[in-house]
Amino acid sequence: MAEKPTPCPSCGFHYNCLCEAVPKLDSHVRIELLMHETETGRATNTGQLLENALPYCRRHVWQRKTPPLELLTLLADPAAQPYLVFPGEEAIALEKAVSRMTSKPEAKPIHFIIIDATWQQARKMLRQSPWLEDVPMITLPEGLSTRYALRRNQPEGSLCTCEVGMVLMDAMGEAENAVEVGKYFDKFMQVFELDRQHQSLQKL
Repeated sequence: MAEKPTPCPSCGFHYNCLCEAVPKLDSHVRIELLMHETETGRATNTGQLLENALPYCRRHVWQRKTPPLELLTLLADPAAQPYLVFPGEEAIALEKAVSRMTSKPEAKPIHFIIIDATWQQARKMLRQSPWLEDVPMITLPEGLSTRYALRRNQPEGSLCTCEVGMVLMDAMGEAENAVEVGKYFDKFMQVFELDRQHQSLQKL
C-alpha cells in the first residue's frame, strides 16, 4: 500500500494542491467571520476560502467567556456600519440594507458579520453573546440553493459560509468577484472529495 503523500503546508491537501486555484481579487467587501472554535480545525470549513480570496476578510474566533476584542472594537467604531447576517425576526432584507447605506453621500463602510458555524452552533452563539444584541441583522434573499455537499444534517436550503460571502459580494456590485469565488469553491469541493478517495486529478 502506497504511503500517503505529505500534505501541502498551505492548503493541507495530500493528493491535489488547491493553492493555484485561489483567486486574487480586488474586492472592497468587508467580511468579519465570527468562527466557532471547533471550525478552526475542520477541513470542511469554507470560511477559510473567503479569507484566502478576499483582502478584507478577517477571522474572529468565538469563545463564550472571551469575546473577540478586535470585533468588539469594530462594533464600537462610529465610523463603521456592521450588519449581522442572520435570519432573525427583526432582520431587514440584504438589498434594502445595501441600498440604504450606499445611497448616502458619506456612507459608512459596511462590515458583514457571518457566523461561521453549524446552524445549531450559530443559534447557541447568538444566545450566549449579549454583545451582539444591538447589531442590526440582515437576511439573505429567499429561494437560494446550496451547492455544498460536504456536511449533513443542515437545514434544507441553507448556505455554507463561502456561499453567503458570494451572495454578499453580488449584492455589493461585485458579481464578477462572486463568480470567481464560486469557481474556487467548486474546485475546493472537487479536491476535497478526491483527497478523501486518495485520488489525484492527474490520474483521472
